Amino acid sequence: MDRKFIEKLGLSLPRLGYGCMRFPVKDDKIDFEYARKLINYAYENGINYFDTAYNYHGGESETFLGKVLTEYKRESYFLTSKLPVWKVKEEGDAEKLFNEQLRKCNTKYFDFYLLHSLHKESIETVEKFNLYDFILKKKMEGKIKYIGFSFHDNNEVLQKFAAAHKWDFIQLQINYWDWVENDAKSLYETLENLNIPCFVMEPVRGGFLASFAPHAMKRFTDFHPDKSIASWALRWVASLPNVALILSGMSTMEQLKDNIDTFTDIEPITDEEQKVIDEVIEDLREINPIPCTGCRYCMDCEYGVDIPGVFGIYNDYKRSENKDMAKRNYFTFMSEKRQGGNCQKCLECMQKCPQHIDIPLELEKIHKEMLALKTP
Repeated sequence: MDRKFIEKLGLSLPRLGYGCMRFPVKDDKIDFEYARKLINYAYENGINYFDTAYNYHGGESETFLGKVLTEYKRESYFLTSKLPVWKVKEEGDAEKLFNEQLRKCNTKYFDFYLLHSLHKESIETVEKFNLYDFILKKKMEGKIKYIGFSFHDNNEVLQKFAAAHKWDFIQLQINYWDWVENDAKSLYETLENLNIPCFVMEPVRGGFLASFAPHAMKRFTDFHPDKSIASWALRWVASLPNVALILSGMSTMEQLKDNIDTFTDIEPITDEEQKVIDEVIEDLREINPIPCTGCRYCMDCEYGVDIPGVFGIYNDYKRSENKDMAKRNYFTFMSEKRQGGNCQKCLECMQKCPQHIDIPLELEKIHKEMLALKTP
């Protein structure tokens, strides 16, 4: 497993970190023995960075790691968790949540700690309850070594908040699809300009870039018959100079071994390989059942529906035919208020849409289709 020295942090990190939100499940619980084998294999092969959060696996992920990682010396691995900002409702909540996380993870400190899943609205909570000052205080107490946040919003919001405080790192969703399609390039460049190390989540976009339309995948397999589709996405992200660490949520031993192979003597994407990736992107763009460009002229919805977000999940589903990914993105990562079922058919969004999409009709159809996927 390759490692990278991060000058600003003064430490060496594995190129690949273990994202602990997609462990194998048995009877709606983490399959403890199989997941422990995955963690042990990862650790023994150089992956000693483990990223969890309060809400992963319904709160079970932190507890699981708290049991499994006791097999190793605490100083031999990096443990990361995140403050669930949405659960902070009054003074003192952050302290209670943080202490609960320490107990669940069976640790006295976190190596890395983030304000979780920030966007314009949640940043208001951060400011209202002085949550930056809270995590900074925990850092000064020695209970956190490095502070950062994970982010899901536009570059204007990122620029303002990233520059407002001193950060050790920031975690972004970066991959070759979002680079242009969802302006991840601008987010990445903001961190470069501010000299803040970029930790990457969703390099394979929740599995979307591991398996998609056969004619598009054929471009990759024709070029590298012996390499997985996912390896292209991982190598592409690893080629970005300011990427300090790449997270992957590995659910199977096959995925874990393939990713370790990718990050062993890893080589940057070549110009010739980039041309192949560009061709694949064009292939995927042509699969576009909802002709949404993500311009966001329809936003903000008065009733909270994330119109381009819903359309993006649906289009990804049609490109990949990955039902589990679609359900996870729609029902787990998107609140009920933001889903298509919350559309009140006020028609205001239709007046603003340059593509003249019948937005209420499409939202209704998509919501019904997603509910059908959820039904056994």
